[in-house]
Amino acid sequence: GTPDPQADKPIVRKGAMLTIRSLVFSVHLYAIVLLAIICGMMGVPQTTAKIAIFNSDSGVTPPEKLRPTPRIWLYTSVAVDYNGAALLPHFINHYLDLGVERQHFLVVVNHNPEKNPERKDVDSPGPLWDATSILDSWGIKYRVWLGQYSSEKLLKIRYEMLNNASWDDWIIHADSDEFHDYGVTNVKKYFAQADKEGVNEIKGVYVDRVSETGKLQRLSVSPHLFKQFPLKCQVIKEVTGSRDTKAMAYKGYWRSDRGNHQVLRPARAKSWMAGSPRPGATSNRGVVDAENLYPLTPYSRNPKAYLYLCQPHDYDERGLLAVDLPPGVTCYTGKEKNIPQDLIVRKSKTATVNHFKWHSGLVESVKDRLAFYKGTDTNEGQDGKPRYDWFKDSEKLLAAVVEQGGVDIKSLNCKA
Repeated sequence: GTPDPQADKPIVRKGAMLTIRSLVFSVHLYAIVLLAIICGMMGVPQTTAKIAIFNSDSGVTPPEKLRPTPRIWLYTSVAVDYNGAALLPHFINHYLDLGVERQHFLVVVNHNPEKNPERKDVDSPGPLWDATSILDSWGIKYRVWLGQYSSEKLLKIRYEMLNNASWDDWIIHADSDEFHDYGVTNVKKYFAQADKEGVNEIKGVYVDRVSETGKLQRLSVSPHLFKQFPLKCQVIKEVTGSRDTKAMAYKGYWRSDRGNHQVLRPARAKSWMAGSPRPGATSNRGVVDAENLYPLTPYSRNPKAYLYLCQPHDYDERGLLAVDLPPGVTCYTGKEKNIPQDLIVRKSKTATVNHFKWHSGLVESVKDRLAFYKGTDTNEGQDGKPRYDWFKDSEKLLAAVVEQGGVDIKSLNCKA
């Protein structure tokens, strides 16, 4: 028959129930103490969970009891207005095949409804609907960001979302057009080995993938992207002169810079993330009226866990430290004999980033970002000056690739 919901309730008086509970608690406590004594005599560790090692004299508060097996997160941003939805099936399959679990995807979806309004009279209402439908079909959660794309706005969103990761977890950081190659079929063993080696950052070098002719062709769901874009080039480095390195993956206690080119050094983190010193002023990361992002990061929550190594350009012409350090920490040059050995310092290994940027969606993307970064869309509040200095990279891409209709595969010596 139907179970009686009252069947599991003890039929005893309150006083008797308290006595029984006290007795059970005493027995459990006795068993725990006895087990601890036995483990100590046998040399058996009392917990299998890995605990962060901190200098007890440094005043560091361990952020948490670390997991026996760190989780692997994947952070990405999707610009749906520029063929982002066409990339998604390829992207999702790639990282699921590498062993990332879908509940650990951290996805932010950007859509500008003013420039790309959704349509109600067709089967596909628009790019936002296309992208979110794909994510929904895979059961992947996401955050929708409506408005003009800005790398500064995205930086804050990224730092907020990455706080889902714990201190010792791994974070794979890949834009939706970046397909990582770690040289393995599954990243779980790869990151486990990295942990054993003390590695906490995976650096990558771009391999720009372009079509057989170099033309900015439209993305397709099939065949596989590697067949649609079979040639390997170095477009970013040769055309814009920009860095072609990326922070592919890093531990949960790190954060990377705006372009995700490198993990931020603890000695520079607070200054770089700081807001503008006063209204109308430019911050250390080149943004007017910038918000202070430092409190969003693990650097601020546990500043004494890191080793602060200062480089020559961290000092001014008088030899004084020009970076803002958290209270109570020391910046070392690396030459000292008393450098602490139990603090976190960067240790990296390298892998490869296949970069699928060179498709037809690049045309409107570059034009849109150039107009916004340069301020030619509107000069309100900008006094005719560019919003962000990095408009120059978009300008170079526009002239060398977009206006030429594609990548010059001969001059760039692209190879299959």
